[in-house]
Amino acid sequence: MIPAVHSTRVVQEMEAAILSGTLKPRERLVEMDLISRYGVSRTVIREALKRLEAKGLIRAIPYRGAVVADLTVEEMNELYFARTEIERIAAGLILENIRPEEVQGLKVVLKEVEAHLRRRTPQMVEKDREFHGALFQTCRNRYLCEIIALLRTKAHIVGYNAWAFPQRIEQSIQEHREIMRAIEEGNRPRLEKLVVKHITFSKKSYQAQLKGLDRAHSEAAKPFPGMTGKKFGRGKSKGRA
Repeated sequence: MIPAVHSTRVVQEMEAAILSGTLKPRERLVEMDLISRYGVSRTVIREALKRLEAKGLIRAIPYRGAVVADLTVEEMNELYFARTEIERIAAGLILENIRPEEVQGLKVVLKEVEAHLRRRTPQMVEKDREFHGALFQTCRNRYLCEIIALLRTKAHIVGYNAWAFPQRIEQSIQEHREIMRAIEEGNRPRLEKLVVKHITFSKKSYQAQLKGLDRAHSEAAKPFPGMTGKKFGRGKSKGRA
């Protein structure tokens, strides 16, 4: 019988490691390493991997095993289309439902997030997620919040990639502040625009990375200069009839 408590713990710890970038996109997950790392049985690890695969955080690849998930261009476009539309709707509901004490509470959380971002602490990604979770909770629609959290989890690799850009820290801090200002002003069109802008940077930076990988693969597939499909040694050489 699978100890459910152990499986849940491993899922939670592995999910946190993936979302924080400790376990990196496309990294191979070796069962024996995971058994040693989490101090559980092979059965528990396999159950945890199945649950993480169902969440879209890992993928099982034939003849290779489990790896931390990444996204194709098509998957990313579909995912960010959904994120953009749903978060825009939620932004409008925030202005209809947020309470004055919640605005002040978000400001407190935001200061904490900024401190983590500027110091680039191991908790910065988790704190950033906490702020966005608290922000969208104020829209007062539990189903929208569940969908936003799910899509954000599935987009973890895109966000992780964006944090690698040096300018992203200050840019993100500024965008957070502008979002809070739009809420205080009750400016719905601006808030909707800012919420969409905030997630667009991550998408564009990941698109650029994918294009770079595609170019690298294309260059690697090209024949060396002078090679036209003939095998070496089969053509005529100087001095021979």
